Amino acid sequence: MKLLLTSAGITKRTIAETLGDLVGKSASETKVAFVPTAANAQDGNKDWFINQFLNLWRFGYNWIDVVDPSASGVDWQARLAVVDVILVSGGSTFHLLDQCRKTGFDSWLNKHLQDKVYVGISAGTIIAAPTIEVAMLPPADANPTGLTDLTGFNWVDFEIEPHCDKDRFSEVKTYASTKNHSVYAIDDQTAIKVVDGEVEIVSEGSWQVFNA
Repeated sequence: MKLLLTSAGITKRTIAETLGDLVGKSASETKVAFVPTAANAQDGNKDWFINQFLNLWRFGYNWIDVVDPSASGVDWQARLAVVDVILVSGGSTFHLLDQCRKTGFDSWLNKHLQDKVYVGISAGTIIAAPTIEVAMLPPADANPTGLTDLTGFNWVDFEIEPHCDKDRFSEVKTYASTKNHSVYAIDDQTAIKVVDGEVEIVSEGSWQVFNA
């Protein structure tokens, strides 16, 4: 399984180059499926959402399909089958996890990711962990469905808190002290590359790991 777990997407050239290495194709030859489900439950300004598309274009990823498994009447399985990269965007982690379960998107990913690259952005990164409890840290994500089972995909054995500046590291450290696994705090210029369980940090910014 090839994962690229980011805070804000393909924000830096080193992250873009890492994605290219994982895919094994040039950006212009790569087909990306952009999954916007988590943003459906997030109100307010979506400039951060638009920037994710702009950054893909900036680094040459110009074949992008927008595929929402939670949309009624959409054959999302067929559309995801033909892409190289499945990019799951940010928003409400609780809404995203709930919809992954209800639509079967989580099961589909577990069966079909061996020949694709998974890119997580914010909520899409958090769900890769054993639990999404980190999404409850203030300011907590919206939880419109009142989700209580916070079990994540368990693709990695650590949690990730995105959008961390240096002032937030201490909060994540305190949170990590209650856990028996590692917790990574990453900023928007950082990504975590995971290939068959091997972890590598790709960063032009700041990050820390607690309980390493």
